Amino acid sequence: MKTVLLSPRTGSITVGEIPAPGAAAGTVVIRNDYSLISAGTERATVSTGAQSLVGKARQRPEQVRQVLDTLKQTGLVDTYRMVQDRLDRPMQLGYSCAGTVLETGEGVNDIRPGMRVAAAGARYASHAEIVAVPRNLVVPVPEGVDTQWAAFATVGAVALQGIHQADAVPGSRIAVIGLGLVGQITLHLLRAYGYDALGIDPNPAMVALADSAGLVAYPRAADDLSRVLSRRWGGAGADAVLITAATTSSDPVEFAGSLARDRATVVVVGDVHVAPPRSSYYGKELTTRYARSYGPGRYDPRFEEGGQPYPEGYVPWTERRNLAEVLRLLATGALDFTALKPRVFPIEEAADAYEALKPSDTGRSVALLLRYPGTAQLAPPPAPPTGPRTWTVPSSTLRIAAIGAGNFATKMLFPQLKRESGVEFSWVASGRGLSAAHQGRRWGFRTIAENTETGLASGDADCVMVLSRHDSHGRYAAQVLRGGAALYCEKPLGLTEAELEDLADAWLASGAPAMAGFNRRFAPAMRVLRAALPAGAPLQITYRVFAGRLPPGHWYFDPLQGGRLLGEVCHFIDAVGFLIPGRPVDVRATGVDVRDPGAAQSVTLQLTYDDASTASIVYGGLTPSGAPKELLEVATDGLAARIDDFRSLTVWNGGRPATTKYRGAPKGHAAQMRALVRLVRNRTVDEESAREADFASALWSSLVACRAAQAVTADRAVEAAPSTPALARALGCPAPGTAGATAVPKPSSGSSSAATI
Repeated sequence: MKTVLLSPRTGSITVGEIPAPGAAAGTVVIRNDYSLISAGTERATVSTGAQSLVGKARQRPEQVRQVLDTLKQTGLVDTYRMVQDRLDRPMQLGYSCAGTVLETGEGVNDIRPGMRVAAAGARYASHAEIVAVPRNLVVPVPEGVDTQWAAFATVGAVALQGIHQADAVPGSRIAVIGLGLVGQITLHLLRAYGYDALGIDPNPAMVALADSAGLVAYPRAADDLSRVLSRRWGGAGADAVLITAATTSSDPVEFAGSLARDRATVVVVGDVHVAPPRSSYYGKELTTRYARSYGPGRYDPRFEEGGQPYPEGYVPWTERRNLAEVLRLLATGALDFTALKPRVFPIEEAADAYEALKPSDTGRSVALLLRYPGTAQLAPPPAPPTGPRTWTVPSSTLRIAAIGAGNFATKMLFPQLKRESGVEFSWVASGRGLSAAHQGRRWGFRTIAENTETGLASGDADCVMVLSRHDSHGRYAAQVLRGGAALYCEKPLGLTEAELEDLADAWLASGAPAMAGFNRRFAPAMRVLRAALPAGAPLQITYRVFAGRLPPGHWYFDPLQGGRLLGEVCHFIDAVGFLIPGRPVDVRATGVDVRDPGAAQSVTLQLTYDDASTASIVYGGLTPSGAPKELLEVATDGLAARIDDFRSLTVWNGGRPATTKYRGAPKGHAAQMRALVRLVRNRTVDEESAREADFASALWSSLVACRAAQAVTADRAVEAAPSTPALARALGCPAPGTAGATAVPKPSSGSSSAATI
């Protein structure tokens, strides 16, 4: 399908081809009729892309701070590569569209295929022939409303949220500063609701556009503006002032203070510099408020992506209701956008549309729409396999496919695999198609799969890497094994014991090699430390992790993704399990900030093992940037050791301490990819490599993480033994319900390793 792409490096606009997105759970797949170009937000994004690196840095100081933090942690070379990769990665634009529903995902019950809908949301409601949008960002279009005007609903919701924030009662006097698209729509809404409203803008063309719609507007530079306003409102000031301008100047904020009456409200809707002068804001005791985008729910992944509703009694006007209200007003005729005189461009001429955003001698258009042919279709579902597929060792070239192509895959995994001889990248798929299209071409994948199901059905892979979002790992991993391919699955292997049980069943039945993305097993420091540990002696391990605070809106906060305990802490559970010969008996876990395992950012775990070993994991998810991330310490009979952020290993063993330093702080990614290639090719490996690649122990680590999540809620220790049949068989434990089922036997020497290889 066609989509509009922005180059962050140059700011150029192109129309590219990417796979159409599928209907994930809770989403609605829409074939667009129209999408609206935001004259403010998108013009600023394109303008930033066209600037030099210095100019980009000035525009985005927060990203500069992130780069500096990365520089401290990973060094100059890796940071440079990261920045270059970001600049080369195309972006989809757009956040307001309307069209027809093609299909819906699981859990969407109020929207059906064939319905006309409007949709909102950056990264979702893009300028593309087909989009997949979370259900809470989609609303039906009423009868009688053309989708051309429904495509304005998102920007209308931005304007409406500004009005809500003003808390203005009927009959209030309201001034709107800035008459771009949001300002124009704000005036239209205020008129529809019967407010005494007027607009002000320094651009005479914007004032004329408002005048042509019968709205009240004045030029900012008018000499008699103060006298006109005084005469209109009888010498009184505005009850509320809405700032819908976009400028680095604080002039709109200062001007708002002069327009407002005593104890009025100033609402900042647009992107302006807020530096209110004390004389007017303190003197009048003005209230300043911000309007956050489309309304309550915006930037909350639980609402937008998870579909979690807000209680209407406390949050009556969510962003979804704001969207619906704009469409209702259009349907009743109280709102009419025809006076905005939008210019309409076919999707193929998107570059010309963005040129029209730039100021020119003839002015610039305030409203621009992209029109779509309405013929794009989703890929047909793949034909079911004619028979069961069984694992066979590749005879020559090793074909590797990937589900997901995000930052981690392209930075840590694909480069290592490219260095291996006889490896070919076959197909790649991703959730929304853009990353698969871009990274697939960049890394030389032969095929950009329309979706994951199409790729898996093709059978064109000896090994499939599951690198997608956490909530899909267990499902995709089991599909890969049942499809007759070897598996590499990034952590976590699953978010629930049911997913782990299904995965264990698929692994046992397939006979195919499998590896989990627990790379710290493969780190040089871990291998050396394990070899130095005395045989048979119980270990005391403490593992401290300063993981750092995640930015608001990070996908880890999506409740569907399991949170940091299941998604991250499993890494460190696996690392201590790699060092301890025994098997876990029970786990106690405490959420330091909250007792919700999905929401906890900081957790403390206490694990006990059947060989009398213990491990304590302290995971700090609220620590500041710049702190060293990981410190692992081991105490045992006659030996103590410390791994400091994988940069060094120090061992105390009776004499002087022996310290080994590791350049680049390797955490095992390169060694793991080499081991994966050997594993899938059925090459002979040494016993240590076999233990590192052990999939059964990876299932153990994932099961313990699930039990740790239970322990956070229960506030007590939880047993680690498997309670389902396939997991019990995979882990060599007694079947549930039989004598000794709660006991966890020690593995015989090398048994789990040999079973995996």
